[in-house]
Amino acid sequence: MSQFTNSSLSGYHTHMLRFVHRVRRLSRAFRTPSMSKLLFELEGATTPKQLAKTVNQIQDRLWKVHEEEQSAWRERLTASLHAHVLHAPQAPLRLEAAGWLRFLTQARLVTKPQEIFVTFVTSVIRLHTGSTEAVIERHAYLKMIFECFWPFRYPYPAFSWQLFPHTSIFSPLAPLFEKADDDLQDALISIFAELPALDDAEIVDHLLPVALVWSQDSDAERRRRIAPVLARIRLTNAQEALQRLQSDPHPLVRASAKNAASYMRDA
Repeated sequence: MSQFTNSSLSGYHTHMLRFVHRVRRLSRAFRTPSMSKLLFELEGATTPKQLAKTVNQIQDRLWKVHEEEQSAWRERLTASLHAHVLHAPQAPLRLEAAGWLRFLTQARLVTKPQEIFVTFVTSVIRLHTGSTEAVIERHAYLKMIFECFWPFRYPYPAFSWQLFPHTSIFSPLAPLFEKADDDLQDALISIFAELPALDDAEIVDHLLPVALVWSQDSDAERRRRIAPVLARIRLTNAQEALQRLQSDPHPLVRASAKNAASYMRDA
């Protein structure tokens, strides 16, 4: 064999070895991380972008896992998100994690929706609203609490009524009425209107005075919205206010009050 042939084969062999090494490096770079590694990365996420990217990767992997295995992985996923909401030092990271908990709840991808409500309520109460940023963050949590009721709504509830969160979970929110501006009152009324009963003293002592004021507000929309709340408070002054709203001059207020009264009689 000529020297030229030998050198050509040698060069070809060297080129192929380098090519194989490059392919191996690329395969390692594009290899899908294990679920455990992704969850570890999620726990260590320090920015909203990093958290969102990791959760998306986990979600993609979960769809490829057998249904029987998904539950345990999803519990670890939600546990990590809970931890970020409650303990992350920056508001943007907390809110990103909270947004994912809301999404998973609305998509019926959590097994214990009550825990989501507990985390959000805890986050609201722990906030010191001395800054505009804190007020915005609190409002975001309250909005997410309200939106997490959607999977329980008739006629196509995603969760059974047995999984509906207990009323007592929301009682820590009631004292916020004491110094609430219009926006905060609006958010709190929206939440308490979703609850099946409002006779708990820890709630009604703060809620009822506001509800009675709303029942006589010049804004018909407020009077309309407060009717279902009054129906769920089985106290004389609340029921008298509800009765008055059933004769309200505005047709939408009358309809709301009559529907609320009828619903509670049938409940």
